[in-house]
Amino acid sequence: MSTSARAVALCLAVPAIAVALTGVAAGTAAADPGCQGSLNGPWAFNGGCYGGEGTYRLEVDCVGYNIAPFAVGPYTIRQDLPVGQAGTVACFGPNWSSAGWAVGARIFRL
Repeated sequence: MSTSARAVALCLAVPAIAVALTGVAAGTAAADPGCQGSLNGPWAFNGGCYGGEGTYRLEVDCVGYNIAPFAVGPYTIRQDLPVGQAGTVACFGPNWSSAGWAVGARIFRL
């Protein structure tokens, strides 16, 4: 099944409308000691924790839509990774399952 231009335009417009309605400003990122991360444009967060053992979590707060679990407006994407492995969390999911703008992000050890 091919994606029509109208469907793509709608997928891109919904996050913009949600941002406009909620009045959200550009986001910030926070990191635990030994961890580093940065917002990758207005839609993703890259980072990693190094030194020691265990796991850490990347989180990005988005405004837009997400199919599973269903959300229109603010939602959070999370990923747990082993220490020493870099990762990325993004507001845009595969096959347009989510689309949004990043308004904040965190990286911390679990």
